[in-house]
Amino acid sequence: MKVKKDNKLLIISIIILIFLIIAVIITKNNSQKEVDYSKMTDEEAQVVVEEQIEEMEKNELGEMGERDRMEHYVSSFVEAIENKEYEDAYEMLYDDFKKNYFPTYSEFEEYAKNKFPSMISLEHTNFERNGDVYVLWANLSNPMGSKDASIEMNFVVRENDLNDFDLSFKVF
Repeated sequence: MKVKKDNKLLIISIIILIFLIIAVIITKNNSQKEVDYSKMTDEEAQVVVEEQIEEMEKNELGEMGERDRMEHYVSSFVEAIENKEYEDAYEMLYDDFKKNYFPTYSEFEEYAKNKFPSMISLEHTNFERNGDVYVLWANLSNPMGSKDASIEMNFVVRENDLNDFDLSFKVF
């Protein structure tokens, strides 16, 4: 009698385990479902793609260490300036920093056009954490220009969440 009860318990355990495995597989497949863009407007498809890209960036940033994330944020800022995406770069700035140095977007745009090289090579030279902010030292130069034309800059980065940051820099 005891052997029959043990067999029934084993069979029930195996059935429950199979159901759990099936549930995990279904959940995983549902989360990786392909999106059908054909039934979307261009605007809807663009929003979905942007959300997917943002999620991929967050996943990538989540796997990085502190220094790598901060360097990524500074690189994003410098890249925006290099690509003349001044509004994007302006949005990355810390609000109080903007108020003190660039109260209007046009002032920042003019500064960026006049002070930053048109092509920028970025070399991170040092990194330090001070409480909840990070300080990065970097050299910015024009890769087509002379090495003497390098600009030493300090960036202060505050990370609010993955891919949610603001920064300030040494105004020269």
